[in-house]
Amino acid sequence: MRLKLAALLLSGLMLAAAGAASAGTASFEFPNAQLPLDGAKGVNLLDPVKMYLSGRAWLVAEGMDPGVTNRPGWDLMTRLDWSALGADHPANASNQPNPILQAVSGAALVPFRNPAPAFSRDILIPRDFGRIPIQTEPHLAVNPYDPDHLVVGMIDYNFPTLASYVSLDGGSTWDGPFQVPYHLEDMVGGGDPVLAFDRQESVYMTGISIGAQEFALGPIYMTDRVSSITVSRSDDGGYTWPLTVATARSRIRLEGQYVDQTGRLRGSIVVGFLDKPWIAIGPHPDDPRRDVIYVTYTEFETYYTIQWVGELPFLSPSQMATTIRLVRSEDAGITWSEPVAVSETVIRSYGEVDSGDVTPDRVVQGAQPAVGPNGELYVAWLDSTDDGSMKGLAEILVARSDDGGRTFAKPVVAVTFNEIAFRPRTGYFRYWAAAFPQIAVAPDGRLYIAYTARTPIKPNDDGDIYVISSADGGFTWSRPRRVNGDDGGALQFFPSIDVGPDGTVHVMWLDMRDDPTQIRYHVYYTRSEDNGNTWGFELPEFGFRVRDTRVTDFASNPNRGFPSGVFIGDYVSIQATEGEVYMVWPDTRLGEFGGTNQKIGFARQRAVRSPDVYVQPAAGAGGDKITVQGFDFQPDMNVFIQLQDSTIATARTNHEGRFTASVYIPVTGQGAQDLRVFDESGNMASTSFYTEFGFGNIQQLYEDLAGRIDNLIKVLERVNGGR
Repeated sequence: MRLKLAALLLSGLMLAAAGAASAGTASFEFPNAQLPLDGAKGVNLLDPVKMYLSGRAWLVAEGMDPGVTNRPGWDLMTRLDWSALGADHPANASNQPNPILQAVSGAALVPFRNPAPAFSRDILIPRDFGRIPIQTEPHLAVNPYDPDHLVVGMIDYNFPTLASYVSLDGGSTWDGPFQVPYHLEDMVGGGDPVLAFDRQESVYMTGISIGAQEFALGPIYMTDRVSSITVSRSDDGGYTWPLTVATARSRIRLEGQYVDQTGRLRGSIVVGFLDKPWIAIGPHPDDPRRDVIYVTYTEFETYYTIQWVGELPFLSPSQMATTIRLVRSEDAGITWSEPVAVSETVIRSYGEVDSGDVTPDRVVQGAQPAVGPNGELYVAWLDSTDDGSMKGLAEILVARSDDGGRTFAKPVVAVTFNEIAFRPRTGYFRYWAAAFPQIAVAPDGRLYIAYTARTPIKPNDDGDIYVISSADGGFTWSRPRRVNGDDGGALQFFPSIDVGPDGTVHVMWLDMRDDPTQIRYHVYYTRSEDNGNTWGFELPEFGFRVRDTRVTDFASNPNRGFPSGVFIGDYVSIQATEGEVYMVWPDTRLGEFGGTNQKIGFARQRAVRSPDVYVQPAAGAGGDKITVQGFDFQPDMNVFIQLQDSTIATARTNHEGRFTASVYIPVTGQGAQDLRVFDESGNMASTSFYTEFGFGNIQQLYEDLAGRIDNLIKVLERVNGGR
């Protein structure tokens, strides 16, 4: 394995020597050297860590990000081969179908239905501002003083940045998108948007920002990617994001560099990358009137040794180190502390080790912070243990800080479980992040963690949803309880958990139980009103009691939502307020009847008012002009007006979700005609138009006229015959 990696790196170094630069590659310049070229790709110094990275950072490292791959002019971010551009390349826009027509034609075919009596119809939040109709990784925050004020963050592959949407009516309608800038010194956003409000009603979004660092190995000049953990702040409720700061930044450093007696450069290079941020805000432990902002992340460091084959250098990876770190801010995100190590640094080695019989193979990843009612801080993360990542046993560890994140107590192992793989056996999308802990704190300080694990008694089951809890500040933890009601082998994954003001625990997840093919998923939900001891959903007024309940009104197929079906994001999000539950998730329904398409779906417990459409006049002849008015559609969105199965006009809603259009009714058959209006997200309203004069009338007029002509001819014949 090590020799193979070395050979690949050597080949890349040779080929990159003339200054080739691309996404996922390092560029090299060898003064006084001429090395052969054949157009192959260069060295990817993130190759050893890329499968452990989250979200968009993984796609960029793999060269699969649809937003930056093959985009002209992004030297370090693309692999553009102009000679290979085909008719289907985005650069040849004239050859592409109209994405709006494609989206709405799909939306018009998607049936909507009520899955359960407890949840609203689904809303698809995003609008497409380009030819890549894909959004992923939604996260949701609710204003603590206004439960109808929601902000959703997401990756939108039409933008190099993250994006936000805002609702002021509890999710019925959404404004956006609003771009959230990456760091000024970087080149593109790296995903992982996570949001939180403070008590001043400012909202913060953390994420990854990807840039580049230049460095030299003796005479070899190189450039490769680094990342920042950023935080952006909005003081107007999520509409604008004027402040983006880097809370921490990775770097590439040299260790022990020297020239040996043969004139060859020796030493090592350490390539750093920061990943998987998460944010939490809570009261300062010493001054409850002030808020402290906490951001956790994973630091990756890959160690390369400089080696030589003849006169050619190459880099050989020796080990990868990972550490969970935390930064904090007490001045509304303007300045940030130095990073603090929350976990120990663990090692994954490559090749043989000098001592012992076990090669270290351990990774920590997926940290989440949470703040208790008295300012106590908890951080939970996944530890793959030394039996390897994405297999064998894993642990969730929790560390507590009582001094605002300056120091942490020794971590406690909250649970040990069977770790899930990189992807499920029923799909091509990555889901390892479903094993990362999702932590929530109740108003009384009780802790809850949700996660996905393989079930020992069902070897063909790739994942169930479990919850553990702690009533003593994280020192001891309950036994895991499986919360999904499916007792078969269907996959459940990507849980999200929150606790409402009344102490009710709410959990959502993605679930494949309803699809015999085991590829389509729905959103499912359950809750506990007794501190996690029992789980179920009940509507006493309807006599409705189930272990869990379906939320979505149409299934999602990952193969329809993302190129090759490889990515649907790394998480979903749930937020509970007094008497309400909000949920967002990746939704691929529009891809079922059109091109690849992934949106962010939304639902709540209260009903969402359905759109209405009115026609004036409601009856008339074919060819007449009518006025069509629509209400309660999504704002600033294209709509299609259909009569029966034909689209007869388009319009666009205003900021209130209304539109007025003048339409000429085509000539149709006489009688009632279905008139339907769809917006781009699939919302639909219908009414009828009565055609008083249509094809049938024309036919009848023709027959009547033909009969009269026949009668006239006969009369003329008699008259002429009588002469």
